[in-house]
Amino acid sequence: MAAQSPAQQARREPLPVIHRPAVGAERGPARIGKTQALPPRQEGNLGDDKDPLEAGGHAAAAREHVYGFNRATIWEQDQIPSETSDQLAEFADLAAALPQAFSQLSSTLEQALAHQVLSMDAMTDETDPSMAIGVARLHLEEARGLAVDLHKQLDAARNATAHIISQGVDDGQESMPWDQP
Repeated sequence: MAAQSPAQQARREPLPVIHRPAVGAERGPARIGKTQALPPRQEGNLGDDKDPLEAGGHAAAAREHVYGFNRATIWEQDQIPSETSDQLAEFADLAAALPQAFSQLSSTLEQALAHQVLSMDAMTDETDPSMAIGVARLHLEEARGLAVDLHKQLDAARNATAHIISQGVDDGQESMPWDQP
């Protein structure tokens, strides 16, 4: 069996559990539990009622995973281009999911406006919740378009790096493989 890249291995291994205080808990009642845990990744678990996280927990876990990626790669010098290509593919997949997420957030706001009694707090000059929702929905539509463009750019970067072969780390010597005894 061929060796798998770290990204391919990650597709088969459970994702690590992230525990952190609920987002927004200090500003009001949190809609998610006191801690958030990312459930094990399983094929076909879409719509699974056993998912312990609500939407806010998934958004927070995604943010934490990207922060973790940033910390893990800040000083990375020996990563081969095929691993980078695999990581670009994962980020392209993430970006491809964002337009739907933004559309659903927009629909959620529209539903809140239609079915809930809304008002504005005193920390803004805006007094009309429908106006605030309209502005938010315009921004979400713009973000949706940007996410589509982001996916295209990441996929193009992945395609550009997909066929690079690394011969290992350059140690500064000028020898070529045919010069070796």
